[in-house]
Amino acid sequence: MHLRRDISQSEFVIYVLIWFTCVFFSIYCFATSANKYFQNYEDHYSDFTEGWSLISRRKDNSDAEWRLMKLLLKTIPLWIIFSCLVSEVLRQFKLFQLLQVWQILISTTFIITELGILPLGLIVFQPLLFALVLFFTRSKFIIWVTNILTLLLLFMYRYIGFSEEFLAENKLNPQSAHVIVTTIYWMNLKCVSYCIDFIDSKQEHISLTFASYCLHMPNLVLGPFVSYKNFEGCYKTDEYLWDRFLKLILNIFRFLFWFVFTDFFLHFIYVNAVVYHYEWIQTLGSWSLYGYGYTMGQFFHIKYVIMYGLSTSFQKFENIEVPSLPICIGRVHLYSDMWRYFDAGLYNFLQSYMYIPLMKNYFKYRLIPSLICFTFIYVWHGTDESILVWSVLNYVGIVIEQFSKWIDNEYLKKSTLEIMVGPKWRRRITCAAASPLLAMSCVSNFYFFSGNKVGYIFVSRLLNYDILWSNLILLIILYTMCQISTEIKSKEKRSSQKHKKN
Repeated sequence: MHLRRDISQSEFVIYVLIWFTCVFFSIYCFATSANKYFQNYEDHYSDFTEGWSLISRRKDNSDAEWRLMKLLLKTIPLWIIFSCLVSEVLRQFKLFQLLQVWQILISTTFIITELGILPLGLIVFQPLLFALVLFFTRSKFIIWVTNILTLLLLFMYRYIGFSEEFLAENKLNPQSAHVIVTTIYWMNLKCVSYCIDFIDSKQEHISLTFASYCLHMPNLVLGPFVSYKNFEGCYKTDEYLWDRFLKLILNIFRFLFWFVFTDFFLHFIYVNAVVYHYEWIQTLGSWSLYGYGYTMGQFFHIKYVIMYGLSTSFQKFENIEVPSLPICIGRVHLYSDMWRYFDAGLYNFLQSYMYIPLMKNYFKYRLIPSLICFTFIYVWHGTDESILVWSVLNYVGIVIEQFSKWIDNEYLKKSTLEIMVGPKWRRRITCAAASPLLAMSCVSNFYFFSGNKVGYIFVSRLLNYDILWSNLILLIILYTMCQISTEIKSKEKRSSQKHKKN
């Protein structure tokens, strides 16, 4: 079936020019303002470090996750490469039980060597607990009750594990504590996935597969979440070893390029150091402030593309079906698409183990299952106040979007609106209506990225009637982004239907 184009190519080009011009100008305004502010800054908190020798500039070093990722890239790749090399040999000889033992052994050795004995106990506590529960019962309800209790324990540990006393007593540093907490939270999703899939499969005996799945090296620390069903692909052999190896090498170079690219621009765009200077952020003009917001989002996106990308590259090599990488935030304008395509692994977990079962067995309408999912997201991410605001705004955004779609499907398509104005104006009206929701989506993410104080600065700026014209210009710019996002989705839909037809 041929899909019509709702807008002309020339109109789309205008939207692209406006959007990219405004984005680059806003980034320039922010970068210039930040460089002037930090020019004579006395760095008492080590927010900056010496830059590359070829660049006579300081580099923004204030993001804890970025520092941790750089530290992990110096240590964990060798472990992953060694793990995959031995695993491939065992896979080729179809020694699958020995492969499971190896996956457990290499990860256990990594944890003890890099972190210590106590962290090993903390990390394997959940698999042991869930295995014990699964031994005595095959109830999904009991599994979820166990998970809730486990999350409460994790909530308590988050505040104990980062205390100076705990770190000193156990000879840990803040980076090690962050690795432990991250690993434990990924382990939580894996335990639920295995237990529910195990119950559905009606197996009788818990095997070594549970431990090998939970302790699988490539995504042990870096993520993303991979379901147990998809993980089972690593126990299959194929004849495409050379093809898989070439793809692995290409992917590694691809994500290392983005790592170097990001580290380079941190010499010029101080997007992370700014977060600690609230008074100065409040003085920024609208162009600089929104440029700051955009660079925050892009840095967050690229950071997770690198982490997830390197991890999934090795998992693909092992024949594991992995979720897609985070989609660029600069081409998504709908809440539902952001959730579906940014962290596809977490989205798949919520859909497969929470949302769909709740809709199928307990609820007729989507609001309550969605609320339960966002409550889980809030608790799983750490229950900070900024996470609460982010979760609530996201839930409200999803509700508004779903309600708008219901109105559109039930009434507008059958009304005289499209007959009177045509598909082009219908799309323009839809994108114009989506622009304020996109602004709300951006602000909710700013709470997540930088905390309540920075998020409130953006909210107060948007609600400031003294700069009404500035906000009107912002909505026009966001409107062009909605048009670009809609066109990309339409193009992907046309391509998909063409592919199916062929």
